[in-house]
Amino acid sequence: MIKRIKIVVIGFGSIGRALAKVIALKRKTINNKYGILIDVVGVVDSKGMALKADGFDEYELLKLCEVPRSGVNLFKPYAYQGVDLDVLYNSTQPDVHIELTPSEYSSGEPGISNIIYAINRGVHVVTANKAPLVLKYREIMSSALSKGVEIRFRATVLGGTPFIDTLMSLRSHDIERIEGILNATSNFILTEMHEKLVDFNEALRMAQALGVAEANPTLDVDGVDAAAKMVIISNILEKPLKIEEIYRESISRVTLRDIIDAVRQGYIIKSITFFDVRGGKASIKIVKIPKSDLFAQINGIMNGVRIRSDATEIVFIGRGGGGIETAHSILDDVISIALHYS
Repeated sequence: MIKRIKIVVIGFGSIGRALAKVIALKRKTINNKYGILIDVVGVVDSKGMALKADGFDEYELLKLCEVPRSGVNLFKPYAYQGVDLDVLYNSTQPDVHIELTPSEYSSGEPGISNIIYAINRGVHVVTANKAPLVLKYREIMSSALSKGVEIRFRATVLGGTPFIDTLMSLRSHDIERIEGILNATSNFILTEMHEKLVDFNEALRMAQALGVAEANPTLDVDGVDAAAKMVIISNILEKPLKIEEIYRESISRVTLRDIIDAVRQGYIIKSITFFDVRGGKASIKIVKIPKSDLFAQINGIMNGVRIRSDATEIVFIGRGGGGIETAHSILDDVISIALHYS
């Protein structure tokens, strides 16, 4: 028996478009393998919506990816001007809400309001937006539990790996320490500085030219993104931290002279996030590590995290994000929800 899952995608930037492409390419395979038919019934960006109650077909999903940014309201005949979640939900009756709006760490909006709306409508949520979980993790989880809906967020930390799933599965472990490279942009910039012997500003320009860094790279280079990920991790481990409690050092302080001196001494400079779980403290620090260290081998846009427990040590190495990688994590969460509630 085929189970139909209707999803709405809120936020249609690079990740939303990657998700649409992956669904278009893998929809039939997922149906054949799991008996799940995933229908995208609504797509929303900052200016409007595209709604189709019986689901966009593969061709339409790929054509949606060709509309200009903030141009979903141009996708006729399915276009709707403006954003209205009541209209979206009443028109499409979704099973899963995909929250892909940008992370905003002051108010958490519109992500928090969107997720709470979905929960109150009894709709499961998959999010790649970290801010709602950073600011309102307990409230969101408590509300979801009371409504009997799932909140899945595998894409928020090391989106290209099953890190979140594994961390949640270590139920009998006493997690002592988590440390690693949690931000791909910062790691790419430091790698460029080492390999090409350029200063921070030149490495940043390279990262921006390649699309690795945003036009405003502050959240990445100043450690805010890494701190946000650690807040989510801390909540999973029931040792909740607030983002403002995490000490952060910006990689913008690293000079070319620092790089050259470190290399001469046999070291590599990295931005490492540390979480002493028992002590309840976390930090993002610029550190010199030996070239033989595991984290010294993790370069470019790769991330790496080491989990230390009373029983074992587990290391994850992979792309922390990227459109296709993140899209697969989101889709994995949707499939997990479908299988769990089938």
